[in-house]
Amino acid sequence: MKREVLAVVCAMAAAAFLSGCAGGAAGAEKSGDTKNGVAPESGTESTDEDGVADQSDAQGGVADQSDVQDSAEADGGKNQGESAQAGTVQLAGTTFSILGDSISTFQGFNPIGYYAFFPDNGEVADVQETWWQKVADDLELTLYANGSSSGATVAGDSTGAEDPQCGCNELRTNDLSGPEGACPDRIVIFLGTNDMLKAVPMGDNDGTGLVEEGMVENFSDAYTLMLDKVQANYPLAEIFCCTLLPVGDYGTKTPYVEFVNGAELTSKDYGEAIDRIATSRGHTVIDLNDCGVTIENLHEMTSDGVHPTAEGMSCIAEAVKEALCGQAR
Repeated sequence: MKREVLAVVCAMAAAAFLSGCAGGAAGAEKSGDTKNGVAPESGTESTDEDGVADQSDAQGGVADQSDVQDSAEADGGKNQGESAQAGTVQLAGTTFSILGDSISTFQGFNPIGYYAFFPDNGEVADVQETWWQKVADDLELTLYANGSSSGATVAGDSTGAEDPQCGCNELRTNDLSGPEGACPDRIVIFLGTNDMLKAVPMGDNDGTGLVEEGMVENFSDAYTLMLDKVQANYPLAEIFCCTLLPVGDYGTKTPYVEFVNGAELTSKDYGEAIDRIATSRGHTVIDLNDCGVTIENLHEMTSDGVHPTAEGMSCIAEAVKEALCGQAR
């Protein structure tokens, strides 16, 4: 079946608004007991002339200009600090959910049946070191659902209701609600790294093309369809789309060189597609390709060229916090 453009989305949005969050109740039933609003996992893995004539009278004021400037700079710094604090106060107590892959997982904090990468793999051994827990703690947010699964791509069978490895399917796009189907205030989407690693064809959808349900085999169609579903299921949520971190491959002269997949594409290429699609929908883009993780420091920021260390997680967290506070990169 085909998703109709605005009519269908608007109709679904209206229905969802009237009844809470579409798909939320089912997700809540499946989750069972929760920790920070997330289901425990069961072992799976933003001058004139007059002025010049009077100059001598004004010299006293000019002489104090540096003091005035220092005062202005001090006030500016204070205002910036107060602005940041105000942003935190404004966000405190609100909610968010995550749609992601291994980079956003942690054993016991993802839905039952999803696969976790951390802490059994990589170098992030404490949940407090994950980017999303740092965001939740620093901004005083409540995490409703961390719908992330290790190895997941965006592309795949969009009709699947049981497979956590396809980001555009029914299961993944319905698993982001809170207790009793409550809509999160914000949804952060951080998916696409595995599509790049697996050389999923890019496609040319800019976020406006119709996508048929079923086996979606190119990245831009899958990402577009995924946003269709997330927007329809959670019409009141503000959506933030992350581009991708640099991904490295072992080099001969440096610890890492940029990974180029079988289609001659890099993580930046897939990130640019995410940017185009998200921008066409009016969603905020969080540019993780410019968050402080680079090919040059990838040996410190990741454990394997892909999965962040605690230091890499901090870079992601700072970028996400800026975006949520209205200072998108």
